[in-house]
Amino acid sequence: MKKRNLVYVLSLLLTVGPLAACTSNHNEDSNEWKVSKEERVVQESTNEIEKAMAEDNWDLSSTFNYSVEYKNGEEGSYEIVGNKDTVGFTGPFPIIAKDDQKYFWFYFGKENIYNKPVEVKAIKKGTKKPVNILSGPSTFFEDAAVSPGSVNMPSNLTFPSEGVWKILVYIDGQLYEKIVVEAV
Repeated sequence: MKKRNLVYVLSLLLTVGPLAACTSNHNEDSNEWKVSKEERVVQESTNEIEKAMAEDNWDLSSTFNYSVEYKNGEEGSYEIVGNKDTVGFTGPFPIIAKDDQKYFWFYFGKENIYNKPVEVKAIKKGTKKPVNILSGPSTFFEDAAVSPGSVNMPSNLTFPSEGVWKILVYIDGQLYEKIVVEAV
């Protein structure tokens, strides 16, 4: 009986011992496990861009009319390309490649996005490298409203060449929307 117990204890030690040796002694404060916030943002952005490129949906985004009532009481309407539940933009259509053109972005979401940084990148169909296409203000300002209750941002966009482009709109560092357009 003693031999049996001894064999049992030895086999238990031989099984648990190697497992314990494989356990890492790293603690969470170890430099090996630390990833800076900037590195995480870059990695998340890279993953989102790769995901956007891998998607087969390169259909042009829809356009819709957006009616507004200006502060002076007059009414107006804008042709918007994008998503009427999230974000879209208006400006000179068709989009002319290589021309720096002024556009107004409209935010239709429910979150408070005032003064949060906005970044706009685009990937040309058939390529892999995103480019920054936004110049000018890069935040939605409450005082820049076209009409009461609207949230918008004026900006300039430049598409480097003709073709179909997938626009990636980031708000506060997070991919918020994708819009597909054609530059001629």
